[in-house]
Amino acid sequence: MNTSTAQEQGEQLRTVSLSIGGMTCASCVARVEKKLGKLDGVSASVNLATESARVTAPSTVSVDDLLAAVARAGYSGALLDTGPQDESAKETSQRPSADSAVTGSAPAKEAPTPASTGPEASAATSSSATSASPATPATPSGTTAPSESSRPALGASHVERAADLRLRLIYCLILSVPIMAISMVPALQMPGWQWTVALMALPVAVWGAWPFHKAAFRALRHGAFTMDTLVSLGVIAATGWSLWALVLGGAGHIGMRMSMELLPRAQGHAAHMYFESAAWVTTFLLAGRYAEARAKYRSGDALRALLELGAKEVTRVVLTSPSGSHDAIDVLDEDGSPRTEATRTEERISIEDLATGDLFLVRPGEKVATDGVVVEGRSAVDASLLTGESVPIEVEAGQAVTGATVNTSGALLVRATAVGEGTTLARIGRMVTAAQAGKAPVQRLADKISGVFVPVVLVLSAATLTGWLLTGHSPQAAFTAAVAVLVIACPCALGLATPTALLVGSGRAAQLGVVIKGPEVLESTRALDTMVMDKTGTVTQGRMSLDVEACREVGGADPVSSQAPDAAGPVPLGQESLRLAGAVESASEHPVATAITTAARERLGVLPAPAGFSNYEGRGVSGTVEGRRVAVGRPGWLTDEMGAEVPEALSTAVEEAQESGATAVVVAVGAADTTDAVEAGADADKEPLQAVAVLVVRDTVRPSSRAAVAALRELGIRPVLLTGDNARAAEHVAAQVGIDAADVRAEVLPGDKRDVVAALQAEGAVVGMVGDGVNDAAALAQAGTQGLGFAMGSGADVAIEAADITLVRTDLDAAVAAVRVSRATLRIIRQNLFWAFAYNVAAIPLAAAGLLNPMIAGAAMAASSVIVVSNSLRLRRAG
Repeated sequence: MNTSTAQEQGEQLRTVSLSIGGMTCASCVARVEKKLGKLDGVSASVNLATESARVTAPSTVSVDDLLAAVARAGYSGALLDTGPQDESAKETSQRPSADSAVTGSAPAKEAPTPASTGPEASAATSSSATSASPATPATPSGTTAPSESSRPALGASHVERAADLRLRLIYCLILSVPIMAISMVPALQMPGWQWTVALMALPVAVWGAWPFHKAAFRALRHGAFTMDTLVSLGVIAATGWSLWALVLGGAGHIGMRMSMELLPRAQGHAAHMYFESAAWVTTFLLAGRYAEARAKYRSGDALRALLELGAKEVTRVVLTSPSGSHDAIDVLDEDGSPRTEATRTEERISIEDLATGDLFLVRPGEKVATDGVVVEGRSAVDASLLTGESVPIEVEAGQAVTGATVNTSGALLVRATAVGEGTTLARIGRMVTAAQAGKAPVQRLADKISGVFVPVVLVLSAATLTGWLLTGHSPQAAFTAAVAVLVIACPCALGLATPTALLVGSGRAAQLGVVIKGPEVLESTRALDTMVMDKTGTVTQGRMSLDVEACREVGGADPVSSQAPDAAGPVPLGQESLRLAGAVESASEHPVATAITTAARERLGVLPAPAGFSNYEGRGVSGTVEGRRVAVGRPGWLTDEMGAEVPEALSTAVEEAQESGATAVVVAVGAADTTDAVEAGADADKEPLQAVAVLVVRDTVRPSSRAAVAALRELGIRPVLLTGDNARAAEHVAAQVGIDAADVRAEVLPGDKRDVVAALQAEGAVVGMVGDGVNDAAALAQAGTQGLGFAMGSGADVAIEAADITLVRTDLDAAVAAVRVSRATLRIIRQNLFWAFAYNVAAIPLAAAGLLNPMIAGAAMAASSVIVVSNSLRLRRAG
């Protein structure tokens, strides 16, 4: 690749995504990258799991040139996507906007065009989009790429390959069992048995082994050797010799039985047949490839879940002026809010039909359809699915919201500022894709050795044939010994070494709450020395709960009377304060209210129903409980708007709680009233309120986190805490679980988590990343380039798919188990590979010396496979 040439000529680079078909191993990846890299100014990163290539090319190199280079490498290619010029630079410049995925940060003035400097310009700018949205559904032109529907489904090729291999495996297994039995047990060799075996073996050797033949021929055409070469040669040699023996060598004589001599030199004049070797080499290898294809499907479609994350439908709001106009200038005021005289029409449409500038409604419990700015309404938006952070964010008119976040309480009217590929969700998807495409392909040990092993075996086989002929032996004896070398060297055990260990190891891991995606991830567990853990949802539980031990009430305060608190300091929270707060909060849907109500019900049982409930969005709630006025909310709101007196002791308790990263609210209670319920509700508004308690709500630490951190240290792994929360909250959690303050990375923006992992890797660390949010997906993929990504199973689907290992059990103990089981699985794989090669190395000289015939070699080959599988079964006790 000659990037400098393109730069010297001032050519602008663009990024092109291609799908690549026909790749089976890491050597295929290297060949495609090499061919593409030969084009002037082109660099390519090919991903085997996703069967795609991310190509950076100058404008002078067309897509057809790229596809032709892929074809010259021996593979099929198709265009997936063409990015804009200098897309990498643009992604870098746009990253801050991706980082602002947390709602509530962007101003309402964010206009579609920089030229919009005033309300009139803003309205005019919006008119083109809004006017395109009349009462009838608008066409989705410009909102989605035309080629979107024509793109191949991610991972579809793996599904097709697995289905094809499964079909071949079933038929080959059905035929191989009787082939082996008849060939090796003389008592079963009835008259004409050899012709029956040939008829059963030919479909296996030709149709069943066709994937290996095709891959071997393609590699040979480009001067390369892979494991497929040995398999194909062994099957062809055994089948070809058997057919020669059957038709021309005298083995087809009716009534002939195949003897069991161990030595080729002791055989009679009749040539032996080796159909059973060809059949079982094919069957065993198909079983291994089928397991491998299924593993690839699970690990190769990292973005499929991301596409399902956003809303599928949206309620679009069309504004109509009294004159019948839909133009923004006629239906919106200077602040961008709908005019009071404008008529609103709601229509349920597909998300693809939503255009930039459209207004859409988000009801409580619904997902925000796309990125936008709140035009009307107030609510708490839960961004945990996107960011992993559990505390909902209060939003109001003028603040930004992000697609795929969940509206928890009030209704919101939002103006879409980005749709389709321009959304934060789509940008995060591109970040994950880029990180995955940049992952260094782990060259499997079998493919590395087979690159040298295959030519050596071929030379040895040819040398054996020549040596026997030169020493005066018959051509049959010479060819038998040569075929025995090929058959004994067929790496059947080699093909099963990794898949069987992975299947058994992953089954054991699943019992421990761990899902291992593929064999390539295991290599990193051996050298893993740093574990980066996202705080929310990983170290902590990811949901708000009442921290009763941190809650305080003023000593001497009596919530049932108007008695003022004495001068004593705060005391632990009493039951009556919690009961009154839980009762009034039970009418609210806010997550903080839910935490308080849940704690009150768990400790006190049934709560009284509040009357006259009022929700002051973003500030607090109030109501009448059993004739007493109760308000729960922020201290400033209680003082300024509700007229409550907040003692200094409670204000101090609030500050202490907030310093530890918790959310604190104050409970204020009015005096009891003896009037009936209706009058009490009316008079309650006039009663003075007295602050009596502070309730502390926080995202609590998982019970297993501290022990898991200690276990990681025992494994030689340094724990690092990563969070977007403030430093006080992060250090508070770190102290609880035993992480050093120096290993805390706080106030990290969503898009910068990947950079933190990359920085640790640049220092030489082999990093494991544990996360659960969509914004963790890019960091998880980055960790996979020099370490491992661990996704919590309770997190976002895209985080799970982007990770190398998924922790189904939602605690850090699963991460410890993942490391232990992964390291044990890696040891077994290495043992299996050693046995497979050692068996071949030891058996080849025996076959070359004429001490093994191919039939016994085939049986030994099968025995080696049994040993490999039996060794893999030891993993059932791992962890």
